[in-house]
Amino acid sequence: MRIAVIDCGTNTFHLLIAELNGEKWKFLVRKKMVVKLASGRIHPNEISDKAIAKAVNIMQHYGEIIAASKVHKILTAGTAAFRDARNGPALLQKIYSASGIKVNVISGAEEASLICQGVCAAVTMNASPSLIMDIGGGSTEFIICNDKKILWKKSFRLGAARLLMEFRPEDPFVKKDITRVNQYLQEQLQPLEEAIRKFQPERLIGASGSFETFASILLHRRGEANLLRRTTHYQFNLKDYKNLHRELLLSTYTERLKIPGMLRMRADMIVMASLLLTFVLGNYQIKRLDLSAFALKEGLLTNALKK
Repeated sequence: MRIAVIDCGTNTFHLLIAELNGEKWKFLVRKKMVVKLASGRIHPNEISDKAIAKAVNIMQHYGEIIAASKVHKILTAGTAAFRDARNGPALLQKIYSASGIKVNVISGAEEASLICQGVCAAVTMNASPSLIMDIGGGSTEFIICNDKKILWKKSFRLGAARLLMEFRPEDPFVKKDITRVNQYLQEQLQPLEEAIRKFQPERLIGASGSFETFASILLHRRGEANLLRRTTHYQFNLKDYKNLHRELLLSTYTERLKIPGMLRMRADMIVMASLLLTFVLGNYQIKRLDLSAFALKEGLLTNALKK
């Protein structure tokens, strides 16, 4: 049984093809392509023609890979950009016409649940609550869960690309940029603050994406650049991460591109992602930071396996 999963995010479209052997997945294809649906907008809630064309081309390409891989089933998820854009339905139709692939637009709550399933397939959970965080381009999902169930979840319109468009910070960020972002996060994340007071998680698990970039940079500096290829779970040294955050704040886009371990596709948004993460770590007394290499697309696979 071969299943293809396509995670249509605001910044990146991910393709995963897996084969079910017994009760375990064997990953055959992993591919990601930058789309940046939030770039070049004339209107705030509209995807530009250029971004639409790029999205359609990527999905055509993915359709060709899927056809050559003899896949039995295709699972898709369209996230924040598809939920919010006025011309999202038109993009869905263009993708279907060009590739034959129907993108299923999911709610923020569904996205959070699927992310949780993916993370729990990669990281060993226990009875103590953990806070899962997935920083996307258009939204950021937070889930508090333990090894039994989800205790609380919410999707916030606080993606890194959305925040960059909202605040348009200087390069590098200056003090007033940081202050404005932190004040905004303080206002917007009140529901998260209340949930953390109630459930008191001490560990934050970052799902894929920006967290993989943080880990990649730090592991390059330790001479362990290949570690992430061999594991689905990594525990950060908090002091090392905080030092990296300060370095990123002072860096320009050009300087970030030269950092070993930095993915080019993340160099523009990684500072905003780091600001968001640092706000959560600092304000909610989180004592441990982990990485899950699995997120939404693996959650879709896990959900399919359960069914």
